[in-house]
This record gives sequence, structure tokens and C-alpha cells, in this order.
Amino acid sequence: MVGAAALHVDSGRSVSLHGSDRFPLASVCKLPIAIHILAMVGEGKLSLNEDVEIPLQDVVPGISEVADRWARQKRFPLNELLELMVAKSDNSAVQTLFRMGGGSAGLSVRIRQWQIEGIRVDRSERDCGFAAAGVKNVPPVSQWTPRMYDELTAKITPAEHMAAFRRFLADPRDTGTPDGTVRLLRKAFRGELLPAALTRRLMEILNATTTGSARIKGLLPAGTVVGHKTGTTGTVANLNGATNDAGVIMLPGGAGLAIAVYVKGSTGDLAARERVIARIAKAAFDSAASLA
Repeated sequence: MVGAAALHVDSGRSVSLHGSDRFPLASVCKLPIAIHILAMVGEGKLSLNEDVEIPLQDVVPGISEVADRWARQKRFPLNELLELMVAKSDNSAVQTLFRMGGGSAGLSVRIRQWQIEGIRVDRSERDCGFAAAGVKNVPPVSQWTPRMYDELTAKITPAEHMAAFRRFLADPRDTGTPDGTVRLLRKAFRGELLPAALTRRLMEILNATTTGSARIKGLLPAGTVVGHKTGTTGTVANLNGATNDAGVIMLPGGAGLAIAVYVKGSTGDLAARERVIARIAKAAFDSAASLA
């Protein structure tokens, strides 16, 4: 299933496909988490220059520069952690920043404050991973180790894993709608959520994203500026949970086009899923550019 929405940042013109349906956010959750942390900076509760200690229980091997450096570096500037979380999709950085932001309770309050419907972040990414894999008895956070996910999921049978994965895809928790996502992006890029300097920093971080170059950016003209955040779940027996991309495309003339594309429950390979996103983004870009 594919859901998509495009929203012209200046005019508010929009179009969507399954725009109010829910899709697993996967790492797109790092976008509202980043804005929330930047809002706390704006409120004086945090500082971009402060050093943040990463505890062992937040270290997640795999997609994580923090995990790769953790043996020799335990503290990271908040500013760097934000960029690693979004631009590199660092799964250790998000564990720490989600906790620092008050977890799901803190983020829920913020999303209500933003008056955004259709986005909810209920669990950490590690907890989402446990749920999708079918791990039922998760040890307390204080007992987590970097290898715990592998150790616990190794005990799950393929049938249990698939049943849990299908439940995860049907779960309304940790999901976003295409319409809600582009509304969040529009408010962020219009400076309605953060002070001007922090809005600029958010744009810099999104523009620095290196993941998913074949998604929204895949078919756009060379040099088109796109600030975006990708998300991808695992694949179980050829069933992929989610392949996503959400961001703002800068149109000729300087206007922005907020776009979100979610692909859920696909049996296509990664290249095919990314082509779907790229084609939708190119169609939206061409249409919006022609109206500029």
C-alpha cells in the first residue's frame, strides 16, 4: 500500500493519496523528535553546545556512528547528535534524544502543542524493533546491552516472527499519515515551530541527509535541494514493513514543496520500492514547478 501527500509550503495547495491512512513511521520518527529537541533548546532547557553522555543501554549496533565510536567516546555535543540522528539515521542517538525529550509522553504533549494530527510516537525505535520481531519479555532498560536485540530475537521462530510483524503493521502506534507529515513539515519550514535560528539549523540537518538518495531525490533535476528524513523497517519472508521518505523539495523560484511518501507491506525489492517514491516525488515536483 502506498500513501503520499504533497503540500505547497507557501500557498497551502495540497494533494494526497491515502492521505489520512496510517503507516509505520520507522525512522521518520526522528523528524518530530529532532524538532522537539530543538524546541527544548529554544526554551532554554537544553543547549546545542552541551555534551551529552550516551549510556551503554542506548548503544545500538548497526546503523550508528555513535555505536562505532562509543568505545573511545562516550560524550557527544547535542548539535552533533541531532545531525547524526537525522542525517545519518543513527539508532543510538535517537535512543538518547527520545529519552531526553521525555519519551512518548513528552513528545505527545509537544505534538498536541503543534496542533498536528496524524503523527504519534509511542515507543523507542528499539522497542518497535522488539515488537516487530515478536519479543514478549523485554528486560528492564537498565539491563539492556548492545547485543540484546540479536540475543532475544534469535529465540523467535519464523512463524512467530511473521505473526508479530503483521501485528506490528496493523498497530496504530508509532505511525504517521501522509497528510499529518506534510503539515508538520510545512509548519516547521514556515518557522511556526521554532525560533528562526533553530529553524535554519533544522533545514541544514535535513539537507545533510545521506540516506535514501534514490527516494524523493532519485528522479529530480540534478542540484535540486531536498531536506528530508527516510525510514525503513526490516523485511520478513519477502514482506517489507515500511519504506518511507518525507521532506521539503525546493522548487525553482525558491518556494518549498512538502512531500511524504509511505510504502507499507510491499513484497517488491528495495529498488522497486524506492522507484515508487521517486516517481511520486518527480510527478509532484513537475506539477508544482509548472504552477509556480
